[in-house]
Amino acid sequence: MNRSRRKFLRVLAGAPLVVVSGCKTMQHEQTFAVAAEAATAPSLTNYNASGRALVVEGKTLLVALAFPSAMDELSGSFPVQFEPESIGGRSLTEEQPLFFYPTGDRRTFRTILSAPLDAVAGSYQLRVTARTPGGAQQQAAFPYAVETGVYRHTTLTLDRNFSSPSPEIAARMHSDFLTMLEIYNRRTERKWNRSFVRPVEGQDRANFGDKRTVNGTKHYRHSGLDYRAPLSTPVHAINDGIVALSGEQWTPGQTICIDHGGGVFSKYLHLSERRAQTGETVRRGDVIALSGNTGGQRPGPHLHLDLVVNGTHVDPVDFMSTAARLIELEG
Repeated sequence: MNRSRRKFLRVLAGAPLVVVSGCKTMQHEQTFAVAAEAATAPSLTNYNASGRALVVEGKTLLVALAFPSAMDELSGSFPVQFEPESIGGRSLTEEQPLFFYPTGDRRTFRTILSAPLDAVAGSYQLRVTARTPGGAQQQAAFPYAVETGVYRHTTLTLDRNFSSPSPEIAARMHSDFLTMLEIYNRRTERKWNRSFVRPVEGQDRANFGDKRTVNGTKHYRHSGLDYRAPLSTPVHAINDGIVALSGEQWTPGQTICIDHGGGVFSKYLHLSERRAQTGETVRRGDVIALSGNTGGQRPGPHLHLDLVVNGTHVDPVDFMSTAARLIELEG
C-alpha cells in the first residue's frame, strides 16, 4: 500500500494520521560496525544536539558518511514501519529512498533522514550501497532509533463533507492524493544552494503534528504548519525550484507545489490567487500566490505549508534548520 493510499484511507475512515521544536545543531560522530571490510567501511556523523543516532517522528536528521577513498555513487534507504492502526490494521514498511549530497572529492556524502508522523517507535537501519570508480560495490548498515514525539490534541468543527464525504467528494479526494503521490515520488536534481525562508511574514501557529478530532468523529494528524496570514497576504517560494502543480484540489483548495529537487517539496494550501503556473521556474522569495481560505474544510484565512522529504511530511521549521546546517557545511 503506498503512502497516498494509506493517507487517503485515514481521511475516509477517520483513523489517526503526526514535533518537538528543533534543537541547536552540533556535530557528533559515531562509528559503527558495518557489512563491509574494515579498511573500506565508512564512518558516520550525526548532526544533532543529543549525540544519538535518533530520529523523532515528523523530524529530520542530517547525516554524513565518510569513506576512506572516493566513491563513484552512493544509494540508500531508511525503511520505517507504520503503526498498524493508522493503515487499517495492516503491517507496512516503506523504504524511504534517500538523496545524497556529495562533497567535491566524493569521499563524504551527506543525506537527510526523516521519520513519518505515524512511525512505530523502535530500532531501524540506515542502509547504503556504495560503488567505487572501479565498479566494485560495498554495503553498509547503521543502527538508528525512531522515537515518538509529544503532540497537542485539538478539537475542530468543519464542513461535514470533510469528515463524512459523499462518494463524489471521496473520489475527488482520492484523485488528489494520487496526483500528489506521483509528484512526491519524483527525484530530480537539487535546485537549491541557499537556506530556506519563511513563506509569509506572519508567525506560525506551532501546530505541526497536532492530534485533531473533527466534528466529533474524524481523527487525524495535522501534517503541515499553519501561518497567520490575512486574506491576500503575499506568499513567497521558500526556495528555488520548479512548480510541480498549480491548481485546485478539494481539501487544499487553490494549491501550489514546488519541486526543490533531491526529494524535497513544498506545498502551499488554501490560496486565494495563484501567480505561478505548472512548469515555471521560481526563485527563493518570489511571490507565487496570495493567501486565502479556499478548500473543502472552509477554513478561515491563513497559509498552510506542507514540507515533504523522502516522501514524508516533516516539520517545516525543523527541516529549515537541518537544511541550513547542510548549507553551512557545504560553505
